[in-house]
Amino acid sequence: MRLRPAPEDAEIPADAPPETCGPLRVLLIGDLADPHMTAVLDRLPRQGTVAVDAATLPDALCGLSPDHSTLLDRQGVPVRLSASAPARGWIRRLAPAGWDSGTVLGSQAAARLASRMALLAALVRDERTTWLCHLDALFAAENKMVQYRAARALGLRVPETLICSHPGDLAAALGDPFVVKPLGPGNFTGDDGRERVVHTQTVTAADLAGVDLLGAPFLAQQQLTARTHLRIVTVNDRAWAAELDADSLPLDWRQAQAAHHAFKASSRWREAEHDALLLARHLKTGFTCQDWIVDAAGPAFIDLNPGGQWLFLPDSMTAQIADHLAAWLRGV
Repeated sequence: MRLRPAPEDAEIPADAPPETCGPLRVLLIGDLADPHMTAVLDRLPRQGTVAVDAATLPDALCGLSPDHSTLLDRQGVPVRLSASAPARGWIRRLAPAGWDSGTVLGSQAAARLASRMALLAALVRDERTTWLCHLDALFAAENKMVQYRAARALGLRVPETLICSHPGDLAAALGDPFVVKPLGPGNFTGDDGRERVVHTQTVTAADLAGVDLLGAPFLAQQQLTARTHLRIVTVNDRAWAAELDADSLPLDWRQAQAAHHAFKASSRWREAEHDALLLARHLKTGFTCQDWIVDAAGPAFIDLNPGGQWLFLPDSMTAQIADHLAAWLRGV
């Protein structure tokens, strides 16, 4: 593994001049090619702002010790992070998509990537950095069953949910047909190198006869008849709701290309926004993108992503979301 040679002034004393360490210390973890990263970075000064991920960390890290970390900001100037010079941080993605593609488990390349991730983990687990969403909370909140437990604990409406190995038990508990969705990743790269997305779909117990339901575990849920889809984005104590008319859309609206650009900003869902903020706070996720369904009985929580996408929403919303993210990172 290669580390960038530390410049002569990498060991920055606590009383270093502002041009060396700067009053602002912001640490973003994500791919610079990601437009969500760009939207936030465009609102931050280059001085004192560090943007890295697992792929680029060796180019930006000057040194890391138990007492401090020194990285290059977006101007190429060393920035020292320590107890006397803490930072604020946002984790968008730990590594760019496909960065470990083709790596064989147990190989030397796999060991190198694991070491790289260990180095990144040492950086992001530094408690002297205040994270919008800490790494541990982020990992926990990505698990859908953890999300549903939290929602239930708060008294939020959630579709009946079950994981088990017997299709008949699923039908008895959830009704037949019912909905299935991945418990783990919802996308993968096929043998032909093409990206595949595993969409939520409706099935019957008969459809799953003979299927190993725990080989790659799926969540099964009671099917709701959506009238409206909601995407609610939260940043600390602010929430924004956008709605999508579910009429003529497939069960998983992502399968309809036009739907990705059909959401409309709405002020009709204040109670759902309030509940979304409660859930985000309970899970200790300062940022979330949440999916809710509105049926004849009202809104129901469906899914939460602590590193989700929002740039497909109306411009009036996306600008405010990026503004609030950047403002929090600047400490204002």
